[in-house]
Amino acid sequence: KVHASPPSELPLEELMTDLQINVGGALLAAQQVIPSMKEEGGGTILITGGGLALQPRPEYASLAAGKAALRNLTYSLAAELAEDNIHVATVTIAGFVQPNTFFAPHLIAEKYWQLHTQKKDMWETEIVYREA
Repeated sequence: KVHASPPSELPLEELMTDLQINVGGALLAAQQVIPSMKEEGGGTILITGGGLALQPRPEYASLAAGKAALRNLTYSLAAELAEDNIHVATVTIAGFVQPNTFFAPHLIAEKYWQLHTQKKDMWETEIVYREA
């Protein structure tokens, strides 16, 4: 559920719930797979980000804060885990996922595959997927 409230009217409980879902869920999921990836000598963790991390809108303050925090978590994990041969990256989707549009799922999926198959010396931490 998206809470539509400007920051000046946003209840703290809603912000904390959204942060827990957006950031806490990703952190917990990453923490579950990191040990086995280290044992295996590497891996890839891909996170879906949102355009509100880059261009927040006041009416979606809580969601924007969550997406920005998720983006920062991704960059932090990427810096921490690169030496363990674990590629952490995000596809930041700046639009609404819809079939038969620029934001069709199969087109966005290509960006995840692109990140996953990158050679280590070419690793990117983020692909921003948006219309030109």
